[in-house]
Amino acid sequence: MAQPAAERSSTRERVRATAFRLFGRFGYDGVSMLAVARGAGVTKAALYWHYENKADLYAACMRQLVGLFEERVFEAAAAEPDPVERIFALFAGLQQLVDDERVVDGVAGYWLRPASADVSAARAVQAEFEAGASAAIEAVLEEARAADALQIEGSAEDFARAFIAIMEAIVLPMGNRGAPEHRRVVAVLARTFFQAHARTPGLAERAARGLGAPAAAPAEPSEDRS
Repeated sequence: MAQPAAERSSTRERVRATAFRLFGRFGYDGVSMLAVARGAGVTKAALYWHYENKADLYAACMRQLVGLFEERVFEAAAAEPDPVERIFALFAGLQQLVDDERVVDGVAGYWLRPASADVSAARAVQAEFEAGASAAIEAVLEEARAADALQIEGSAEDFARAFIAIMEAIVLPMGNRGAPEHRRVVAVLARTFFQAHARTPGLAERAARGLGAPAAAPAEPSEDRS
């Protein structure tokens, strides 16, 4: 007898949630369909009612990962009309990623390249997201520079790509780093960014207060050599 639609949807979601955590911890090659089935409480054969194969399941999990970044980081930032506020929202969203139970075990496995499996569908999802995220960051940097709020030398496109790389580097150790440490790292990055690039006074201090960065050490008094 076929499952009711609601039950099929629930089972499919349970399978994807289980696979999402496993792929995030161990990467594509480190996860078997049997392990997913056992974790989800279904038979291995039942997996194929919901996903065509392992690569199809992996692509679905990659879409979920991308959706998490879009929801937590970029959608909240896009709602801010002011470019500087959008940058603050990006950092705040990056902090709040750690509060999502889906990433409690980490997501570093999604950056591990399979030895030989064809996961082009998942890689296309990831590449499309990174291109869109880079374009969004580039646009806000250009807008902030045009408003004379930030001083950024060189290409905003290159800066945006570097920002994405730093963002990924912060996210990769999440499974091994506690939430307070994760928030502190993001806050320090935000304060450092505004210290280096803000033309508007007080933005670095605001980042320290609002995001919880430790206070900057006072400058050492210079010796009187007279």
